[in-house]
Amino acid sequence: MKKKLLAIVMMMVMTVAMVGCSTDKKNDTASNSPTPASTNAATEVTVAPTESTSDSAGVVWPTQDKLYVGFSQADLSSTWRTIESEHMQQIADDRKYKISITNAEGDTEQQISDVESLIAQGCNVMVIVAIDADAIQPALDLCKEKKIPVIMKARGANAEAGVDYVTAIMSNFVTEGTNAANWVKGKISEMGFTGKDVKVLEIQGVVGGTDVRDRSKGFHDVGDVEGWDFVAIQSANWSRTEAQEVAQNVLQSSGNDINVIYCHNDEMALGASLAVQAAGLTVGKDILIVGVDGMKEALDAIKAGTQSLSVTCTPKYADLVFDTIEDAIAGKEIPTSIDVTDAVVDITNVDQYYELGF
Repeated sequence: MKKKLLAIVMMMVMTVAMVGCSTDKKNDTASNSPTPASTNAATEVTVAPTESTSDSAGVVWPTQDKLYVGFSQADLSSTWRTIESEHMQQIADDRKYKISITNAEGDTEQQISDVESLIAQGCNVMVIVAIDADAIQPALDLCKEKKIPVIMKARGANAEAGVDYVTAIMSNFVTEGTNAANWVKGKISEMGFTGKDVKVLEIQGVVGGTDVRDRSKGFHDVGDVEGWDFVAIQSANWSRTEAQEVAQNVLQSSGNDINVIYCHNDEMALGASLAVQAAGLTVGKDILIVGVDGMKEALDAIKAGTQSLSVTCTPKYADLVFDTIEDAIAGKEIPTSIDVTDAVVDITNVDQYYELGF
Protein backbone atom coordinates (compact mmCIF):
# COMPACT_ATOMS: atom_id res chain seq x y z
CA MET A 1 0.00 0.00 0.00
CA LYS A 2 2.82 2.39 0.88
CA LYS A 3 4.57 1.64 -2.41
CA LYS A 4 1.36 2.28 -4.34
CA LEU A 5 0.80 5.61 -2.54
CA LEU A 6 4.42 6.68 -3.18
CA ALA A 7 4.05 5.94 -6.89
CA ILE A 8 0.93 8.10 -7.10
CA VAL A 9 2.69 11.03 -5.36
CA MET A 10 5.70 10.80 -7.72
CA MET A 11 3.41 10.82 -10.75
CA MET A 12 1.65 13.96 -9.45
CA VAL A 13 4.99 15.77 -8.92
CA MET A 14 6.18 14.91 -12.43
CA THR A 15 2.92 16.14 -13.95
CA VAL A 16 3.16 19.50 -12.16
CA ALA A 17 6.80 19.90 -13.25
CA MET A 18 5.93 19.20 -16.88
CA VAL A 19 3.09 21.72 -16.81
CA GLY A 20 5.38 24.32 -15.22
CA CYS A 21 8.08 23.84 -17.88
CA SER A 22 5.51 24.09 -20.63
CA THR A 23 4.07 27.33 -19.18
CA ASP A 24 7.51 28.91 -18.74
CA LYS A 25 8.47 28.09 -22.29
CA LYS A 26 5.25 29.61 -23.61
CA ASN A 27 5.76 32.80 -21.60
CA ASP A 28 9.35 33.13 -22.82
CA THR A 29 8.16 32.94 -26.40
CA ALA A 30 5.49 35.57 -25.85
CA SER A 31 7.80 38.09 -24.20
CA ASN A 32 11.05 37.67 -26.08
CA SER A 33 10.57 35.94 -29.43
CA PRO A 34 8.33 37.66 -31.98
CA THR A 35 6.29 35.40 -34.19
CA PRO A 36 8.07 35.32 -37.56
CA ALA A 37 6.41 37.39 -40.28
CA SER A 38 4.74 35.26 -42.92
CA THR A 39 4.14 36.06 -46.56
CA ASN A 40 1.03 35.36 -48.60
CA ALA A 41 2.55 34.27 -51.93
CA ALA A 42 -0.62 35.03 -53.89
CA THR A 43 -0.86 38.70 -52.89
CA GLU A 44 2.72 39.34 -51.65
CA VAL A 45 1.41 41.08 -48.55
CA THR A 46 3.61 40.81 -45.45
CA VAL A 47 1.70 39.84 -42.32
CA ALA A 48 2.89 41.62 -39.18
CA PRO A 49 3.99 39.72 -36.06
CA THR A 50 1.05 38.77 -33.85
CA GLU A 51 2.79 39.60 -30.58
CA SER A 52 4.58 42.65 -29.17
CA THR A 53 8.35 42.68 -29.55
CA SER A 54 11.09 44.02 -27.29
CA ASP A 55 14.40 45.56 -28.31
CA SER A 56 17.77 46.00 -26.62
CA ALA A 57 16.72 49.35 -25.13
CA GLY A 58 14.14 47.57 -22.99
CA VAL A 59 11.13 49.04 -24.77
CA VAL A 60 8.15 47.08 -26.06
CA TRP A 61 6.92 47.55 -29.61
CA PRO A 62 3.23 46.95 -30.24
CA THR A 63 1.90 44.90 -33.12
CA GLN A 64 0.91 46.82 -36.25
CA ASP A 65 -2.79 46.26 -35.60
CA LYS A 66 -2.40 47.75 -32.09
CA LEU A 67 -0.09 50.63 -33.07
CA TYR A 68 -1.15 53.96 -31.56
CA VAL A 69 1.34 56.76 -32.22
CA GLY A 70 1.60 59.82 -30.02
CA PHE A 71 3.13 62.79 -31.81
CA SER A 72 4.32 65.56 -29.49
CA GLN A 73 4.77 68.62 -31.71
CA ALA A 74 6.87 71.50 -30.38
CA ASP A 75 4.75 74.28 -31.88
CA LEU A 76 2.82 75.31 -34.99
CA SER A 77 4.32 78.78 -35.28
CA SER A 78 5.79 78.20 -38.75
CA THR A 79 4.69 76.75 -42.05
CA TRP A 80 7.33 74.02 -41.61
CA ARG A 81 5.83 72.74 -38.36
CA THR A 82 2.28 72.90 -39.67
CA ILE A 83 3.17 70.83 -42.74
CA GLU A 84 5.16 68.42 -40.58
CA SER A 85 2.11 67.70 -38.41
CA GLU A 86 -0.19 67.46 -41.42
CA HIS A 87 2.15 64.97 -43.08
CA MET A 88 2.30 62.80 -39.95
CA GLN A 89 -1.51 62.70 -39.91
CA GLN A 90 -1.67 61.99 -43.66
CA ILE A 91 0.73 59.05 -43.59
CA ALA A 92 -0.92 57.60 -40.48
CA ASP A 93 -4.29 57.80 -42.24
CA ASP A 94 -2.89 56.30 -45.44
CA ARG A 95 -1.54 53.31 -43.52
CA LYS A 96 -4.61 53.12 -41.27
CA TYR A 97 -2.73 53.70 -38.02
CA LYS A 98 -4.15 55.49 -35.02
CA ILE A 99 -2.37 58.75 -34.11
CA SER A 100 -2.87 61.59 -31.63
CA ILE A 101 -1.07 64.90 -32.22
CA THR A 102 -0.45 67.59 -29.60
CA ASN A 103 0.90 71.13 -29.89
CA ALA A 104 3.05 72.37 -27.00
CA GLU A 105 3.06 75.94 -28.38
CA GLY A 106 6.74 76.34 -27.56
CA ASP A 107 6.21 75.67 -23.83
CA THR A 108 8.53 72.99 -22.42
CA GLU A 109 6.33 72.30 -19.39
CA GLN A 110 3.35 71.89 -21.70
CA GLN A 111 5.30 69.41 -23.80
CA ILE A 112 6.00 67.22 -20.76
CA SER A 113 2.30 67.38 -19.92
CA ASP A 114 1.43 66.52 -23.53
CA VAL A 115 3.55 63.38 -23.40
CA GLU A 116 1.91 62.36 -20.12
CA SER A 117 -1.50 62.88 -21.71
CA LEU A 118 -0.59 60.84 -24.80
CA ILE A 119 0.57 57.97 -22.58
CA ALA A 120 -2.70 58.18 -20.60
CA GLN A 121 -4.62 57.94 -23.89
CA GLY A 122 -2.88 54.65 -24.62
CA CYS A 123 -0.24 55.70 -27.14
CA ASN A 124 2.34 52.91 -27.37
CA VAL A 125 4.94 54.58 -29.63
CA MET A 126 6.00 58.19 -29.06
CA VAL A 127 7.37 60.56 -31.71
CA ILE A 128 8.71 63.80 -30.22
CA VAL A 129 9.84 67.12 -31.66
CA ALA A 130 11.69 68.49 -28.63
CA ILE A 131 11.42 72.18 -27.82
CA ASP A 132 14.53 72.00 -25.66
CA ALA A 133 17.16 69.27 -25.89
CA ASP A 134 17.66 69.20 -22.11
CA ALA A 135 14.16 69.96 -20.84
CA ILE A 136 12.67 66.99 -22.71
CA GLN A 137 14.46 64.49 -20.44
CA PRO A 138 11.55 63.95 -17.97
CA ALA A 139 9.32 62.94 -20.88
CA LEU A 140 11.94 60.48 -22.09
CA ASP A 141 12.29 59.07 -18.58
CA LEU A 142 8.54 58.60 -18.31
CA CYS A 143 8.36 56.75 -21.62
CA LYS A 144 11.30 54.56 -20.60
CA GLU A 145 9.56 53.73 -17.34
CA LYS A 146 6.50 52.64 -19.33
CA LYS A 147 8.70 50.79 -21.89
CA ILE A 148 7.27 52.97 -24.67
CA PRO A 149 9.59 53.37 -27.69
CA VAL A 150 10.53 56.99 -28.46
CA ILE A 151 11.60 58.38 -31.83
CA MET A 152 13.05 61.87 -31.86
CA LYS A 153 11.93 63.71 -34.98
CA ALA A 154 13.33 66.91 -36.56
CA ARG A 155 15.18 67.80 -33.34
CA GLY A 156 17.37 65.74 -31.06
CA ALA A 157 17.79 65.48 -27.31
CA ASN A 158 20.80 65.71 -25.04
CA ALA A 159 20.26 62.10 -24.05
CA GLU A 160 21.68 58.69 -24.94
CA ALA A 161 20.48 57.20 -28.20
CA GLY A 162 19.49 53.56 -27.84
CA VAL A 163 18.89 54.06 -24.13
CA ASP A 164 16.75 57.15 -23.55
CA TYR A 165 15.22 56.95 -27.02
CA VAL A 166 15.37 54.46 -29.87
CA THR A 167 16.49 56.65 -32.76
CA ALA A 168 16.54 60.21 -34.08
CA ILE A 169 15.24 60.84 -37.60
CA MET A 170 16.13 64.25 -38.97
CA SER A 171 18.30 66.25 -41.28
CA ASN A 172 21.92 66.60 -40.27
CA PHE A 173 21.81 70.17 -39.01
CA VAL A 174 25.58 70.52 -38.70
CA THR A 175 25.91 69.51 -42.34
CA GLU A 176 23.23 72.03 -43.31
CA GLY A 177 25.22 74.81 -41.65
CA THR A 178 28.48 73.62 -43.17
CA ASN A 179 26.97 73.38 -46.65
CA ALA A 180 25.55 76.89 -46.35
CA ALA A 181 28.91 78.28 -45.19
CA ASN A 182 30.86 76.54 -47.92
CA TRP A 183 28.53 78.03 -50.53
CA VAL A 184 28.98 81.48 -48.93
CA LYS A 185 32.75 80.98 -48.91
CA GLY A 186 32.84 80.53 -52.67
CA LYS A 187 30.28 83.21 -53.47
CA ILE A 188 31.67 85.89 -51.17
CA SER A 189 35.11 85.40 -52.71
CA GLU A 190 33.60 86.15 -56.12
CA MET A 191 32.28 89.40 -54.63
CA GLY A 192 35.81 90.34 -53.56
CA PHE A 193 35.54 89.72 -49.80
CA THR A 194 37.71 87.44 -47.66
CA GLY A 195 38.62 86.94 -44.00
CA LYS A 196 37.62 89.70 -41.59
CA ASP A 197 36.25 91.74 -44.49
CA VAL A 198 33.28 89.34 -44.43
CA LYS A 199 30.69 90.79 -42.03
CA VAL A 200 28.06 88.27 -40.98
CA LEU A 201 24.71 88.67 -39.23
CA GLU A 202 23.48 85.32 -37.93
CA ILE A 203 19.77 85.14 -37.13
CA GLN A 204 18.95 82.07 -35.04
CA GLY A 205 15.75 80.21 -34.25
CA VAL A 206 14.54 79.44 -30.73
CA VAL A 207 17.65 78.92 -28.62
CA GLY A 208 17.79 75.52 -26.88
CA GLY A 209 16.91 73.31 -29.83
CA THR A 210 19.50 71.03 -31.38
CA ASP A 211 18.66 72.47 -34.80
CA VAL A 212 19.75 75.94 -33.67
CA ARG A 213 22.85 74.64 -31.93
CA ASP A 214 23.96 72.49 -34.86
CA ARG A 215 23.10 74.86 -37.71
CA SER A 216 25.16 77.47 -35.94
CA LYS A 217 28.02 75.06 -35.29
CA GLY A 218 28.19 73.90 -38.90
CA PHE A 219 28.29 77.46 -40.19
CA HIS A 220 30.93 78.53 -37.65
CA ASP A 221 33.06 75.46 -38.42
CA VAL A 222 33.76 77.15 -41.73
CA GLY A 223 33.31 80.84 -40.90
CA ASP A 224 35.56 80.85 -37.85
CA VAL A 225 38.37 79.18 -39.79
CA GLU A 226 37.94 81.75 -42.56
CA GLY A 227 38.11 84.53 -39.99
CA TRP A 228 34.69 86.00 -40.75
CA ASP A 229 33.50 88.79 -38.49
CA PHE A 230 30.19 87.80 -36.88
CA VAL A 231 28.88 91.29 -36.23
CA ALA A 232 25.76 90.03 -34.44
CA ILE A 233 24.20 86.71 -33.48
CA GLN A 234 20.58 87.15 -32.44
CA SER A 235 17.46 85.02 -32.15
CA ALA A 236 14.30 85.86 -34.06
CA ASN A 237 12.43 82.78 -32.81
CA TRP A 238 11.80 81.43 -36.31
CA SER A 239 9.62 84.49 -37.00
CA ARG A 240 9.63 86.41 -40.29
CA THR A 241 8.54 89.62 -38.56
CA GLU A 242 11.13 89.37 -35.80
CA ALA A 243 13.88 88.60 -38.32
CA GLN A 244 12.95 91.67 -40.32
CA GLU A 245 13.26 93.77 -37.17
CA VAL A 246 16.61 92.19 -36.21
CA ALA A 247 18.05 92.71 -39.68
CA GLN A 248 16.79 96.28 -39.84
CA ASN A 249 18.33 97.17 -36.48
CA VAL A 250 21.71 95.56 -37.24
CA LEU A 251 21.90 97.14 -40.69
CA GLN A 252 21.20 100.56 -39.19
CA SER A 253 23.68 100.16 -36.32
CA SER A 254 26.43 98.92 -38.67
CA GLY A 255 25.85 101.52 -41.39
CA ASN A 256 24.73 98.73 -43.75
CA ASP A 257 28.20 97.16 -43.41
CA ILE A 258 26.94 93.56 -43.63
CA ASN A 259 27.90 91.12 -46.39
CA VAL A 260 26.04 87.99 -45.30
CA ILE A 261 22.82 87.34 -43.40
CA TYR A 262 22.65 83.69 -42.36
CA CYS A 263 19.17 82.69 -41.14
CA HIS A 264 18.38 79.36 -39.54
CA ASN A 265 15.18 79.05 -41.57
CA ASP A 266 13.63 80.49 -44.71
CA GLU A 267 10.86 82.30 -42.83
CA MET A 268 13.51 84.49 -41.21
CA ALA A 269 15.47 84.81 -44.46
CA LEU A 270 12.36 86.18 -46.16
CA GLY A 271 11.95 88.69 -43.32
CA ALA A 272 15.60 89.71 -43.50
CA SER A 273 15.22 90.20 -47.25
CA LEU A 274 12.50 92.78 -46.66
CA ALA A 275 14.83 94.74 -44.37
CA VAL A 276 17.66 94.55 -46.91
CA GLN A 277 15.46 95.81 -49.72
CA ALA A 278 14.12 98.60 -47.52
CA ALA A 279 17.72 99.66 -46.83
CA GLY A 280 18.30 100.07 -50.56
CA LEU A 281 20.73 97.14 -50.80
CA THR A 282 20.79 94.60 -53.62
CA VAL A 283 20.69 90.90 -52.75
CA GLY A 284 23.49 89.04 -54.51
CA LYS A 285 25.48 92.19 -55.17
CA ASP A 286 25.73 94.02 -51.84
CA ILE A 287 24.67 91.22 -49.53
CA LEU A 288 23.96 87.48 -49.49
CA ILE A 289 20.85 86.15 -47.78
CA VAL A 290 21.01 82.48 -46.82
CA GLY A 291 18.20 80.38 -45.37
CA VAL A 292 17.40 76.78 -44.51
CA ASP A 293 14.28 74.67 -45.20
CA GLY A 294 13.50 74.88 -48.92
CA MET A 295 10.14 76.64 -48.66
CA LYS A 296 8.58 77.17 -52.09
CA GLU A 297 8.27 80.86 -51.25
CA ALA A 298 12.02 80.95 -50.61
CA LEU A 299 12.73 79.11 -53.86
CA ASP A 300 10.55 81.68 -55.65
CA ALA A 301 12.58 84.40 -53.94
CA ILE A 302 15.78 82.79 -55.25
CA LYS A 303 14.32 82.91 -58.75
CA ALA A 304 13.40 86.57 -58.21
CA GLY A 305 16.84 87.42 -56.84
CA THR A 306 15.65 88.44 -53.35
CA GLN A 307 17.22 85.43 -51.58
CA SER A 308 20.58 83.88 -52.39
CA LEU A 309 20.44 80.32 -51.06
CA SER A 310 18.27 77.78 -49.30
CA VAL A 311 19.46 74.47 -47.91
CA THR A 312 16.49 72.14 -48.10
CA CYS A 313 15.16 70.53 -44.93
CA THR A 314 11.89 68.90 -45.85
CA PRO A 315 9.13 68.46 -43.24
CA LYS A 316 7.61 65.70 -45.36
CA TYR A 317 9.28 62.52 -44.18
CA ALA A 318 6.61 60.93 -42.01
CA ASP A 319 6.77 57.94 -44.35
CA LEU A 320 10.34 57.34 -43.16
CA VAL A 321 9.17 57.53 -39.54
CA PHE A 322 6.45 54.95 -40.09
CA ASP A 323 8.80 52.75 -42.14
CA THR A 324 11.14 52.75 -39.15
CA ILE A 325 8.34 51.84 -36.75
CA GLU A 326 7.23 48.99 -39.00
CA ASP A 327 10.82 47.73 -39.26
CA ALA A 328 11.15 47.73 -35.47
CA ILE A 329 7.86 45.87 -35.06
CA ALA A 330 9.12 43.29 -37.57
CA GLY A 331 12.19 42.76 -35.37
CA LYS A 332 14.72 44.54 -37.57
CA GLU A 333 17.65 46.36 -35.98
CA ILE A 334 17.12 50.13 -35.94
CA PRO A 335 20.13 52.51 -36.18
CA THR A 336 20.31 55.14 -33.45
CA SER A 337 20.25 57.95 -36.01
CA ILE A 338 18.74 58.23 -39.48
CA ASP A 339 19.61 61.18 -41.71
CA VAL A 340 17.25 62.90 -44.13
CA THR A 341 19.05 63.99 -47.30
CA ASP A 342 19.17 67.73 -48.10
CA ALA A 343 20.10 69.80 -51.17
CA VAL A 344 21.87 73.16 -51.55
CA VAL A 345 19.69 75.34 -53.80
CA ASP A 346 20.68 78.57 -55.53
CA ILE A 347 19.84 80.25 -58.83
CA THR A 348 21.86 77.67 -60.78
CA ASN A 349 19.74 74.67 -59.75
CA VAL A 350 16.50 76.05 -58.31
CA ASP A 351 14.43 74.61 -61.18
CA GLN A 352 15.98 71.19 -60.63
CA TYR A 353 15.04 71.09 -56.93
CA TYR A 354 11.87 73.17 -57.04
CA GLU A 355 9.59 70.20 -56.38
CA LEU A 356 11.36 69.63 -53.05
CA GLY A 357 9.79 72.87 -51.88
CA PHE A 358 6.76 72.97 -49.61
